[in-house]
This record gives sequence, C-alpha cells and structure tokens, in this order.
Amino acid sequence: MGQMTRYLFMWLAFVILYSVAVTGLEVWEGNKITTTEYYGLRNIGLIYLAVTVLPAIGLYPVTLLPLSVLIGKVIKPMPVRLLLYCAAGCFGGIWIFRSLYDDYFVKGYGLNISSAVLVFGAFGLAYALADHYIASRHPSERR
Repeated sequence: MGQMTRYLFMWLAFVILYSVAVTGLEVWEGNKITTTEYYGLRNIGLIYLAVTVLPAIGLYPVTLLPLSVLIGKVIKPMPVRLLLYCAAGCFGGIWIFRSLYDDYFVKGYGLNISSAVLVFGAFGLAYALADHYIASRHPSERR
C-alpha cells in the first residue's frame, strides 16, 4: 500500500469519525435546544447526517491531511503523535462548537463547550489510533 492509498483510508476514517463526533456533540448538547430557530438533529432528522458527512469530505484535504503528513514526517514516537492528534481534536471541537452554537443558544440553554472538547479529543485519539493501525499493517512504509 502506497502513501496515497493509506491517506485515502485515513480520509474515510476521518469522514466516519468526524460525522460520529459532530452527531455525538449534537446529541449531547444540541438536543438541549428546544426552539425551532435551531436546525439540529431534532428538527431536521437524518438530513443532519448528510449535513455532517458532506463538509467532512471536503474538510479532510485542507485540515487533517496536511497535519497528518507533517506529524508523520516530524514526530516518530507514538505517544507524542497521540497527544498531538488529541490536542488538534480538542481545538477542532472548540471551533465546531462555536460554529454550531452561537452565544444565544449557549447562554439560553446552558450549553457547555467542554463536551465538544471531550468528544473531539476522543475523535483525535481515535484518528491517531486508526493512523497507527493502518501504518502498522505495512511496516515497510511506516513513518
């Protein structure tokens, strides 16, 4: 398996993990919002899943792919890579939380940004483990 194939698998892993993380955040925090002003999982149902998958497809090449290549070339110890991906996930979770929920919803419905940090930190950890697993399947091409 070449590097290109490996990153295609990681793209698929990203789309799945990102969609699960955004949906998990929506279930955890978004379901607290009970107004029809907010179009979340409760209001638009399964369309919400499409709304999470489609951006994930375009988000990977401009965000996590360059970061994965850079981390893979520069950082060799697995625990450090796990920590970096987890931190990147936490920061991404903060960005996603702020994108999904404006101050009106955060204050009015008691939404908590730490849930996004936890969910996306776990996303980063799962992504790092998937990356390690895919790389370990072909040791001749390990980073």
